[in-house]
Amino acid sequence: MTNQRKWKIGIIGAGGITEAHLEAIREEPRAEVVAIADISAEMASYRAKRHDIPQVFTEYETMLQESDTDAIIVCVPNYLHAEATKSALAAGKHLLCEKPMAMNAQEAEEMIEAAKKADKILMVAQNNRFRSDSLQVKTWLKEGKLGNIYHAKTGWVRRNGIPGWGSWFTQKEWAGGGPLIDIGVHMLDLTLWLLDHPKPVSVLGQTYAQFGPHKRGLSEWGRIDDNGKFDVEDMAVAMITFENGLSLTLDASWASHIEEENVFLQLYGQEGGASLRLLDNQFTLYHEWNGVTASTELTPKPQKERVLLFRNFIDAIEGKAVVLCTPEQALYINRLIEAIYASAQKGEAVRL
Repeated sequence: MTNQRKWKIGIIGAGGITEAHLEAIREEPRAEVVAIADISAEMASYRAKRHDIPQVFTEYETMLQESDTDAIIVCVPNYLHAEATKSALAAGKHLLCEKPMAMNAQEAEEMIEAAKKADKILMVAQNNRFRSDSLQVKTWLKEGKLGNIYHAKTGWVRRNGIPGWGSWFTQKEWAGGGPLIDIGVHMLDLTLWLLDHPKPVSVLGQTYAQFGPHKRGLSEWGRIDDNGKFDVEDMAVAMITFENGLSLTLDASWASHIEEENVFLQLYGQEGGASLRLLDNQFTLYHEWNGVTASTELTPKPQKERVLLFRNFIDAIEGKAVVLCTPEQALYINRLIEAIYASAQKGEAVRL
């Protein structure tokens, strides 16, 4: 029996989301992390010690040159995604990029071209597609159990959840926006993946900044940096219409006067409906049984979606699968986010 190859992984960025990726990689026997880079030597060394990573760098460019890696995971702030991704692809590495793929559609297009030129895998880390409830609903939709879906309602709304006031999260030049591009991107991606990415025709958006400018609605996560600023929205809402007649509404908020944080997705179909409550790991199927209105509540067995995501990435590298989260789909989402912001700025709907 031959020894199984271990793919050598390098990590760019040592922030909080890096921990989730490192924990997932631990459970994939075909891969090992051999290097990590972060401008903070303290943070990079902390992750390296915690996960037995042999090489630590403060510049990712040096890591790409000196470390023997097959693939790179990009976990840096949004404004560095495109630069780091293109550099890694040019160095001949496969690439897994954290969400959002890019700050804007132009950057996303450049990343896609770089992957094509390098002939390497480029995948975006949209982990919610690998949840057991998401996969079950996807199966139902493929089987036609809900019939034609004519409306979807989705969102991620926090009560007090502004991350790291004054950090890169709350500065437009570094993040690209607030909760829309931070957590709204998750729900847009999941909903429109379930619905096979219909062609959008119009977008109406509105943004608000009611809490952040006054340092209210802050999360316990992250530190306040009084030298920073808050120049992004703390809530965004949108309505999108599609060529096939579908409509979608989205709420994305870091701070709101609500009972509790809510991450939700509702689908309205001619033959049935589905409601997902992602924080509770529960979903409900609304349907009719012998002419009688019925609701079936399900609690699927949780599964480690980031482990499944990373496994799909490795499978794609080995030619055993295609990536479930393609860069072209991420570009599609980037264009919608841009349109929502543009609509909010203009005060009117935007045609696509």
